[in-house]
Parts: sequence; C-alpha cells; structure tokens
Amino acid sequence: MSSAANVPVGRDARVMALIGVAHGSSHYYQLAFVTMLLIVRDRVGLGFEQVGFLGALFYAVSGFGQTAAGFAVDRFGARPILAGGLLALGISLGLFSVVHSFEGFAAIAVLGGLGNSVFHPADFALLNASIDPKRLGRAFSIHGLGGSLGWAAGPAMYFLDSAVGATSTALIGAIPGLVLSVLVWGHRESLVDHRIKARAAAAGGPSPWSLFLQPTILLCLVFFALVAANTVGIQQFAVPAFQSMFGVTQGYAALCLIVFVVGSACGMLLGGYFADRMSRHERVAAIGLIGAAAFTVPIATLSVTPVLLPVLLFAAGFAGGTTNPSRDMIVRQATPPGASGKVYGFVYSGLDIGSFLAPLVFGQAMNLGHPAAMFWIAVGLYLFNAALVTVIRQASPSRAIPAAAE
Repeated sequence: MSSAANVPVGRDARVMALIGVAHGSSHYYQLAFVTMLLIVRDRVGLGFEQVGFLGALFYAVSGFGQTAAGFAVDRFGARPILAGGLLALGISLGLFSVVHSFEGFAAIAVLGGLGNSVFHPADFALLNASIDPKRLGRAFSIHGLGGSLGWAAGPAMYFLDSAVGATSTALIGAIPGLVLSVLVWGHRESLVDHRIKARAAAAGGPSPWSLFLQPTILLCLVFFALVAANTVGIQQFAVPAFQSMFGVTQGYAALCLIVFVVGSACGMLLGGYFADRMSRHERVAAIGLIGAAAFTVPIATLSVTPVLLPVLLFAAGFAGGTTNPSRDMIVRQATPPGASGKVYGFVYSGLDIGSFLAPLVFGQAMNLGHPAAMFWIAVGLYLFNAALVTVIRQASPSRAIPAAAE
C-alpha cells in the first residue's frame, strides 16, 4: 500500500502543482536552450548544423543520463535529485551570458542534458509516494499538462531578447530553475521519500539489469520512444509542412501548431479522470491513439480546407493527450516496489531516444519534398502504438496495482 493513502486533498494539490511546474520547467529549458543558440548564433558565428548538433547533444546526454538518474533517485531519494536537476538547468541557461564559443556551448549542452535527465525518474517516484492512489491519474495529467505549458513558454525568450538583450535574457531565463530548486529542496514533508516503505521489498527484488530485460519494461521503452518521435517530429516540422501543403502563411501555420498543443493539454486533463476511474488503462490509450490517427488521415490526404485544419488538429491533439495519464499508469503497474527511479529512468529515456531520432525521419520527408508523408508516418505511428500498448498489457506480469505504488 502506498504511503500516500488517505492524505489530505490540499497536500496532494500542493504536490501536484509543484511537480507539474517543475516538469514544465524541464520542457521550457529544452526549448530555451535551442532558442538561446538561435538568438546568439549570428553574433558568435554558429552555423545551423552546429546548432542542430548541440541540440542533439543535449538530448543524447539526457537520454543516457536518465537511467543513471533513476539509480541515483533510488539511492539518494528523489527530492534532492530533482532539486539538483533544476539547479543544473538554471545554471546552464545562465551560462549563455558569459559563453561565446562552440566548445562552451557544448559544455552547456552536457550540463543541461544532465539536469534534464532527472525529471521523469524523480517526478514519478515523488508522485507515486506522495499522492493518494485514488488521485494518481489526475496527478499524472497535471504532470503532463505542466510539460505542455513549459513548451509553450520557451518562445518567450525571443520577446525577452528583443526587450532586454541576449545577456539579460539568459540571466532572467535561469531564474525559474534556481527558484524551483529551492522550493523542491524545502518541501521535505510534502514530497515523500519513496524508499521509506519499500526498502525491504526492493532488497529481495530482481537485479536492475534483469528488471530492464523484462519484456514489459522493454516494450514500454519502445512505446515511449515512438510516442516521442511522433510528437517531436510534428512539433518541429509542422509549420513548414502546413505552409507547403495548404499554402497558408507562417503565422497561420504556427497558430495551427499551437492549437494542436493546446488540444493535447486539454486531453491530458480529461485523461487523468479516465485513468483514476478505469483499470484497463491500455484500452484508454489504444482508443485515444486510434482516434488521433483517424483525425490525422484527412490532413495527410489534403482533404481538409485550411479553415478546418485547426479543428482537426485540436481533435487529434486532444485524442492523443487523453492517453498520457493512462500510459503512465501502465508503467506504474509494471514497476516493482522500491524500483520507481530505475524503471521510470530507463523507460522514459525512450522519450529522449525518440526526440533524438525524430528529426532524422521527419526531416528527411521534408527534404525530399513530401510533407504529406510526414503525416502518414504520424498515422502509422499512432496505429502501431495502439497495438503495442495492448501487447504491453498482455506481457505484463500478474500484479495487483497497489503493489506497484510507493
């Protein structure tokens, strides 16, 4: 039984808000890092290929670091690891105010990637330990919503640069990470150490490497990599694709992308209630993914007018967003007691793998002059993931849900 059982609603709300904002800062810094590179690119002499390499380096370090961060979470506790990650991200962005070389930016990418690597293992360990199990689905939805809002905040760096210049923008952009680091560190009572009641169970459990090789865990890793590839690929290339496919302006295409992200965020909120009220989480995930595929087909076939394009994108984003809390619950069900950090760190490294690979696949479709192919790829990934999430359920060991809670 989770140590969070029967906790007050007010404390749960505080924990959800703090972890949601912390997760949002992770997504904010992901975009802010590349945005700052683009802001200073001409002044310091960076080429676009160098910016791309540095962005890939950030995600590569984050992806490799997530599993190590998971071990650290289970060894030292999630709260100090999360506070350290927030501190590292804040410092990394602040360093843009003094760094002016490619080598220096590479060092920033490594530091930022290490900071970014801690969020999923630390966040989910804290949520599982701190939140009443009856409200975990909603907690996961707030966690996902925070990430979406963080992505939306990233472009604000351009407006800050226009107002106060690049140096001040970097210093101001560092503040959220530094402040949140202090807040997370100080919430010792609310943010429960997930190891307290699980040490005995974890001591007799399987070794970490045998745990990672379990079919359910490996399938979850693949699932998250493909989900991320789909999401990141659309976000990075949708604007030029819409311009080419539908002849719309860059501003209208950007608005369409924003509508897609907002639809996903709204879907996450509803998905949290589904996750709290249904035990067959794979059904919720599969139905949502199939719905997202269905709404994407008219876009891929160019059988929708530019006026209706935002409507379909909102619907596709909404359907996909409803699956996020349920997919997080599926991982929770597959996680043995005392291993939240390791499992979440390993499985969610798939998000970085997918984010790293997405530009190679979706970018190639754009380079070849076939923007519609990008959305056919998205349809294929939605449907494949719908089937995959059902297979994950069938491969899951027979374990009562409370056993996975910490």
